[in-house]
Amino acid sequence: SPLPSHSVAYCQPVHRESRSTLLHQQENMLLVLFLWIALFLDVLESFCWDPVVSLASSPSSLFSCSPPYMTRRKHLPRSSLADKETDITLTLPPFAGTTDGDYPSPLHHLHVRSLLSEDEAKTCLALAADHAEATGRWLKPDSERHQSYATCDFPVEDCQALFEFLEEIDFDGRLFHSLSELYTVDVEDLSYLDLFVAHYQAKDDDGKESSQIMDRLELHRDGSILAFSMLLNSPDDFEGGGTCYDALRDEEPHGILHPGGVIRPEKPGDAVLHCGKILHGADTVTKGSRTVLVGFVDVSERCQRAGVLAESCTTWGRMDVVKYRLKRQESKGHKGWTLNNDRWLQGSHSAFKGFVPAFQSLIRRSNPELCRRRRLEAEDSLLRSILLPREERSNDLFDGDITIL
Repeated sequence: SPLPSHSVAYCQPVHRESRSTLLHQQENMLLVLFLWIALFLDVLESFCWDPVVSLASSPSSLFSCSPPYMTRRKHLPRSSLADKETDITLTLPPFAGTTDGDYPSPLHHLHVRSLLSEDEAKTCLALAADHAEATGRWLKPDSERHQSYATCDFPVEDCQALFEFLEEIDFDGRLFHSLSELYTVDVEDLSYLDLFVAHYQAKDDDGKESSQIMDRLELHRDGSILAFSMLLNSPDDFEGGGTCYDALRDEEPHGILHPGGVIRPEKPGDAVLHCGKILHGADTVTKGSRTVLVGFVDVSERCQRAGVLAESCTTWGRMDVVKYRLKRQESKGHKGWTLNNDRWLQGSHSAFKGFVPAFQSLIRRSNPELCRRRRLEAEDSLLRSILLPREERSNDLFDGDITIL
């Protein structure tokens, strides 16, 4: 039988309310679904897949993992470096008279890589030149920052425009991920010890010899485990220059390796990445000027084998002492000298007061080629063993340096 009119009037509002609730629930479900899809695509893009490239190539490849549709994200934007990206590796020869450690280790390799495009390098050069002109930082060596081996330079942090530009193009990300990949050190274990722009200029460019202008840098070792030197100006702007390595001095020149173990990148934005403990220097600029971005990159102590650096430094120090003692002995005409060290070494068998004759053994031990060989052997041993295998590194990312506030 038909329902009473009051029943129809009663049921109608209930029907409209249920429909509204159902629509509202459907909208919420769609919203949640879209959010999950967006999150899924974002995660997929971050790790291994470029949806723009994939969907443009083939819509059906959305869930395909076949190589043609996979584009792994790179921290170094290859597209900005065009098709002229440099990728060259040179390996130091072995010198150590020991079988400890593997040869070659990652640290035996010198890598020449494109870290900036030529346009980016040109921008860096312009910003650096403006700052140097305003401050005069390229007119004399900065002996306050680099006491032993001073260069005409300024720290990047002092040039706000350059600092911001490098930050904008994520230069740190490019560099650290390249170093991590090449030298098997996690990005989290890398940090800057120094980052600066150095300038070398031929001595006779101004028509006179100027002691303030730097045209070279003597052989030395950096204070960091890793380092790099990146060319900012065109190789056409100068002659000579480049980074020279003592271990490559006797190697046959080829490609970018020139006589005397000198490596010269062939375009702006190319950097030489190497272990900072390898004996190296800046070759003489004979004409024009050369500008480079230089960085010292420290490696966390948890990645280093204890005692290796100290042992190598001891050997290098002994060679320096031998050289100094020979120089002092030569100033005496190889006759000897008078000592009186009793006041500092009382009771020791090394205490002596009186005339000390010259030692022929010192002359033999200070032979330049013998000293060089021993330096290179100690260097080779360090390169083989200073970095711990990943499985032997501690899990303390802070090296025990934790401050509780």
